[in-house]
Amino acid sequence: MAKKRRRRRQEEQPQFENRREVRLRARDRERNLRLTAIVGGLVGVALLLVLYGVVNELIIKPNSVLAQVEDQSIVTRDFWQQARLRESELENQRLRLQLFAQQFGDSSLFASQIASINATLASPLTLGTQVLNDMIEGAVLQIKAPEVGVSVTDEEVEETLLEEVARGQGALTKPQATATADAAVEATATAETFTPTPVPSPTPTPEDSSDGAPTAVAAAAESETVEETPTPEPPTVLTDELYAEGLSTLEDNLRENAGMSLATYREVIRARLLRTKMSETVSRDLVSDTEEQVRVRHILISVDPEPEPAGETEGATPAAETTPAPPGSTDEDGESTVAPAETPAPAPESSDENSEGPAAPVVETTEKGAAEDDGVGSPPAPEIWNPDANGDGRVDDAEALAFAQILHQRILDGEDFADLALRFSNDPGSGTQGGDLGWAGRGRYVAEFEETAFSLGVGEMSAPVKSTFGYHIIEVLERDDERPKEEASLQQEYAEAFQTWLQEQVLSLNIDRPDNLAAMLPRNLGISDDQ
Repeated sequence: MAKKRRRRRQEEQPQFENRREVRLRARDRERNLRLTAIVGGLVGVALLLVLYGVVNELIIKPNSVLAQVEDQSIVTRDFWQQARLRESELENQRLRLQLFAQQFGDSSLFASQIASINATLASPLTLGTQVLNDMIEGAVLQIKAPEVGVSVTDEEVEETLLEEVARGQGALTKPQATATADAAVEATATAETFTPTPVPSPTPTPEDSSDGAPTAVAAAAESETVEETPTPEPPTVLTDELYAEGLSTLEDNLRENAGMSLATYREVIRARLLRTKMSETVSRDLVSDTEEQVRVRHILISVDPEPEPAGETEGATPAAETTPAPPGSTDEDGESTVAPAETPAPAPESSDENSEGPAAPVVETTEKGAAEDDGVGSPPAPEIWNPDANGDGRVDDAEALAFAQILHQRILDGEDFADLALRFSNDPGSGTQGGDLGWAGRGRYVAEFEETAFSLGVGEMSAPVKSTFGYHIIEVLERDDERPKEEASLQQEYAEAFQTWLQEQVLSLNIDRPDNLAAMLPRNLGISDDQ
């Protein structure tokens, strides 16, 4: 008990520290305060940096100016949204092409298109560059539209949005349904005015029926029932309910895939409509829809390429012993009936034995012998021509020219141009049409051919004209100085003219582009779910 009382008295007595202990304790307290201040400062700086990064990504950077076109600014947020929208559209387009390839059972049909889409999606910088260029061109078009007198109304934007929603719902808008119905009525009226060519019924023969019973053909015709064509179901017309549903779906997709509001998407539609209307207006001012055209026919005698000297190319094979036969000069077994070069044959009447120059093509005339049936003899077989006069297995320039000159003279002497083209022209496309190339304007043919074709009058024929393909005999059948251009060719000219004009406008304006577009791309661009 005494020990416990003594210990209690010691604990109750105040503890006295010497000066050294006081200094040490004060120094420790000061150090702890300093460390606390440093750590707090570092934490504060880190928090400020994080906060700045968040503010920068969510507020400052999205609202910064990415590019400037004169006084029009392209904001980064709009660029991000349109880049993601383009990415989503490309992915949907790729999916459609893949489905088409599966339906047709041939993936090669769309392989190049799918490969192009894949390449763009795999390169965020390429995708971003395309989108930025389109946005810059859109700003240029907005600046130039008043000068051209083009504008896009709110009604046009809403109509386009309505049609897009209808497509998504598998329906037609009321104007589309009306146009479809009118087209169906017109097609029905046209079909009713069409009178089919009557087909004669087969005449029964004794072999078909020996006991007076209906023949197999007649029985089949009597028993045949006409299959009615199923009436197509009327298209679904977009109702207010379907429109509201489709618009809600579209809005959800825009928000999920591009972070875009429906109001912003309307401006995207406006920009697309403006580009389409500007293209139509500008291109029609720059391109004429008519041009000077001629309709010509020709006979082509091609020149075989020079064979490579023996021994220069390793593994080279000698030239063929015979030249491929011109059209109509093969027998039923497919073997050439061209007379061999060493076969003696009379030269054509138009050749001159004393003239200098290339040897004339060999001509051989064969005749059929005995009369048939009623004793009437068959007409003589057509002449067989071999342009390879020297028998070296190829038709060189001199031989092709000589052959073309003989054909030219035969036409002058009254033989039919189309018949000679069918038999001897080396142009398989027009040869079967008697040499007719149809209508064409300038720029369709090689220079030598075009110069001759457009210099001749209607009904005039040229002497043999040399081009890179060989020798041509050209005759002009028709000419029209203001013939309408083919639609496909005209649309291509429109597109090229508008693109050229647009690039000129882009170069004429003050445009500031970002120095480092890669740093301004939206996050995760080009990273799709299937990658």
